[in-house]
Amino acid sequence: MQSIIELVKGHTDIRKQAINMIVSENRLSDAASEVLASDLASRYAAPFYAGTSISQEIMSQTTAKAQRLFNAKHVNLSPISGSNSLMAVVFALTNPGDKVGRVPPFFPGGGYPFNYEVFHRVSLPLPFSDENWQLDVPATLELLSKEQPKLVILGASIYTRPMPVKEVAEVVHSYGGILAYDSSHSLGLTAGGQYQDPLGEGADLIFGSTHKTFPGPQGGIILTNSDELNDRIDVVSNFTPLNGPTMICNPHLARIASMGIVIDEVPWEKYAAQIVDNSRAFSDALIDNGFEMRGQSSTNFKHLTYCHQVLPKLEREQGVAHRDKLAKHGIHVDGFMRIGTAEITRLGYTAEDCTHLGNLMSQIVLSDKAILPELKEEIGKINAAHQTIMM
Repeated sequence: MQSIIELVKGHTDIRKQAINMIVSENRLSDAASEVLASDLASRYAAPFYAGTSISQEIMSQTTAKAQRLFNAKHVNLSPISGSNSLMAVVFALTNPGDKVGRVPPFFPGGGYPFNYEVFHRVSLPLPFSDENWQLDVPATLELLSKEQPKLVILGASIYTRPMPVKEVAEVVHSYGGILAYDSSHSLGLTAGGQYQDPLGEGADLIFGSTHKTFPGPQGGIILTNSDELNDRIDVVSNFTPLNGPTMICNPHLARIASMGIVIDEVPWEKYAAQIVDNSRAFSDALIDNGFEMRGQSSTNFKHLTYCHQVLPKLEREQGVAHRDKLAKHGIHVDGFMRIGTAEITRLGYTAEDCTHLGNLMSQIVLSDKAILPELKEEIGKINAAHQTIMM
């Protein structure tokens, strides 16, 4: 039996020997990674304990950096995952029996598959067009006006285009509801000014994870400009045992320090713009090779993707088969054969590189051969040439 240390080394070798295009992942820099193994990893930040003055300064500096990056008055770094952020928002802003409007999960939809009923909230799926792979905006606005859910959450896990934040905000605010936006996948693009700015478009708060297009450690974040909402969420998400229920007693100092390093090191505008250019290059390459893309028939957007995701329209079994075949050639995607460009963009891939990769991937999955040795070798050379973080 291999030891844990040997297994970790094996994992690292496998991942670095393949081009990783998992949409939910990214590559940490050495500086951001090393701090995760520092003494901070086993410490608390509470000022009740002696020896936490530097910990408090790390929390303060990272919070201030995030406030500036996202132009947000309040930044809550306590949640330790995107799902944890969502739970804090739901618990703080709704009561049992309340309706929560949400993008339907997966197919058709693409919303995060959170089970609201487990927590005695009522899930209200918003009308979604499978053909256009977008919310049906008129039907959504009509449903919200009729049902008036206390909380509405836009944003999704499987998407390529911006959400109708402004239109939904107008309706939700007209009856006194709250609009939140799940930025788990789009956080780094919003930081770079490349994707939609939910707070600027009318959302009351955004939340999400910090390890997808935002290339930080696994963790969560909540941002808002509302004093009231921040105070309500703070009671739930921070360690406040004397003030009410608390979900988190230790926000994991090491990952907060790592996040502060990431905020400083990434050239956000350049990075985010390149992600989108790379995604569009992949999308065009797949279409040129005969693939149909989700939302391809939609006419209200000029481009098929505005983010890091490229979504071929495949049946589940076919997507899984393509995933497995690509893995044998040194390319990692998920079981939907979604292509994510965040990590490869950090590693210096250009749109030209992505066009070439898109053509290679098409040749592999469309071939009746199990392995194409010459393409596997070529992909290995491409991967070997892109092992240094460039952004």
